[in-house]
Amino acid sequence: MLEHFFSPMSDWGPLILRLALGVTFPFHGWLKLNPKGSVKGPAGFAGWLKQMGVPLPLFFAWVVVLLETVGAALLILGLGTRIVAAGIAIDMFVAIWLVKRRMQKTAFMDQKGGWEFEFALMAQALALVFTGAGRIGLDRLVGL
Repeated sequence: MLEHFFSPMSDWGPLILRLALGVTFPFHGWLKLNPKGSVKGPAGFAGWLKQMGVPLPLFFAWVVVLLETVGAALLILGLGTRIVAAGIAIDMFVAIWLVKRRMQKTAFMDQKGGWEFEFALMAQALALVFTGAGRIGLDRLVGL
């Protein structure tokens, strides 16, 4: 019964996932891009990555900044969805592994700020890796 009702609207699922991720990430990207903010721009973010032992910290700082700003806009449009979503999934995995687990030693749910939010974002991104943009997106128009 519900299948009959929801089946014609199945392309709304990927759209909702794309919008949720696409609206969330520009705020994270702006934190890292703004030279007057708490992170002090890409150079400040690169310094932080260097302290955690990330190779090529300035390069990866820019990769993350662009992924979380430009990539978020691409997700909203449904353009390059699988590629951008894979990048975001990797971004969140690294955030969970290096920052939350190794550096801060937080549990999944922790009063100091667990990693459940990053895990949920990673799961949303992985869902988009497998589903793609759906029919309500530009990937179809450009043949992706």
